[in-house]
Amino acid sequence: MSLRMRLVAAVLRTRRGPTRGPAQLQHEYAGRKYPPPAPLRQSLRKRCDVREERVLGQVVYTLTPKAEATGWHVIYTHGGAFVNPLQGAHWDIIERLIRETGATVTVPLYPLAPEHPYTETFRLLEQVYRDVLRNVSPGRLVLCGDSAGGNLALTQALHYRSQNLPLPGHLFLFAPWLDLTMSHPEVAAVEPRDVMLRAAELAEWGRWWAGSSDPRGPLLSPLFADLAGLPPIHIEQGTDDLFLPDARQLRDRVAAVGGQVELHETRGGFHVFMGATFTPEAHAVFRRISGLLGTAR
Repeated sequence: MSLRMRLVAAVLRTRRGPTRGPAQLQHEYAGRKYPPPAPLRQSLRKRCDVREERVLGQVVYTLTPKAEATGWHVIYTHGGAFVNPLQGAHWDIIERLIRETGATVTVPLYPLAPEHPYTETFRLLEQVYRDVLRNVSPGRLVLCGDSAGGNLALTQALHYRSQNLPLPGHLFLFAPWLDLTMSHPEVAAVEPRDVMLRAAELAEWGRWWAGSSDPRGPLLSPLFADLAGLPPIHIEQGTDDLFLPDARQLRDRVAAVGGQVELHETRGGFHVFMGATFTPEAHAVFRRISGLLGTAR
C-alpha cells in the first residue's frame, strides 16, 4: 500500500465516529433540508462540453470531451448509501474516467432516500438509458458506479434484461453495495479494518431505500438475482472495505452461471479508494479501465 493511501486512510479513520442506531439516523435524516450535490468542477467545464438537462424532474449532466473523444459512453451513478448526494470525490472519479478513456459521461442526479422511493430512481435511470441508446450503440455503452451507484449499475442491467432492452457492453463496479441487508457472515471480520462504513448503519439505510419492498429482492440486492446473461463485469474492490465479502461472492456467482467477470482486489484499499485519484492505487484502477476499453494512452 502506498504512503499516500496510508495517509488518506489515517485521515478517514479520525473522522469515523461511533455507530449510529436507527433512532439516531431517523432523527438526523427526518425532515432534513434536501442535500444539494457538489458543484461541477471547473476543470470538467474546461475539458468537456457540458449539457445540463432535466429528466423526469431530475438534473442530468452529459460531459463530452472537447478533444480525443473515443466514442465510448458511460452512464455513471454515484454512491452515497442512497441517502447522500454526489460529492466532490465523485466528480474526481468522473474526470479521471474521461481523461483516461475519452468517453462521454452521463451523470444522473437520482432522487435520494428517505424522501423518495427507489422506484423513482429506476424510472429516471431507464429513461436516461433509453435516451442515450438513441445515439449510442449498446456495445459502446458502459454502466459504471461506486458503492450504492455500483448497485444501481448492476440492478439497471438486470432491469433492462427483463425489459428486453439492448444491454451495455460493460459493467464497471467500484466497491459495489450488493446486499442491502449486510448479511454475509464475513462482514464482521472486515468491519474493524473499514475506516468509513458501519454495517448496522448501511442495513438501516438499505431498509429506507427498499421501502415496503423486500431489501433482499433482486433489484435491490443484486447479489441474490439471476446473474446469467449479463455483460462482462469488472469489479474494483479494496480489501479493507465491508463490501469485500459480497464482491467475492458476486464474482463466484457470475462465474458459476457462465458469465464473464473479473474482480481486482487492492490490498489495503478503503471504501471507494479510487476516489482518492492522486494515489498510485487509483491510477492503476483507471489504467485497467482504459485497457478494457482499448483506450490506453
